[in-house]
Amino acid sequence: MQPEMSQLALAAVAAGVMAVAATAQVVRQEVPGIRNFAKVESTVACAGAITPTAIAEIHKMGYASIINLRLATEPGADIEANVAAAKAAGIPYYHIPFSASAPDPAAVDTFLKTITAPGVQPAFIH
Repeated sequence: MQPEMSQLALAAVAAGVMAVAATAQVVRQEVPGIRNFAKVESTVACAGAITPTAIAEIHKMGYASIINLRLATEPGADIEANVAAAKAAGIPYYHIPFSASAPDPAAVDTFLKTITAPGVQPAFIH
């Protein structure tokens, strides 16, 4: 994909998310180990950083998968510990690193394929 196309793809994804959020019921709640938790309808929840200890709770809340968009280099990302906690909790964990400052069209494609795959929703995205 050309750089112009990646920007167009990102704009389309952002517009779609904003359109869903504008018409969806958003429920915010406090969950230990999760920053900025917001449940959007019943298909996705979005949040900031999570800790490995929160993963079992995410699974208990009924989410079928966790999609992590953080870069492994971000402070506190701890991808390996999250993967281990997800495996222990029995919840699929997808790490799709995405950089807003240098967007990769392949990451957008991977995210779209992942979120639309059978059995992934409801998904917890952070």
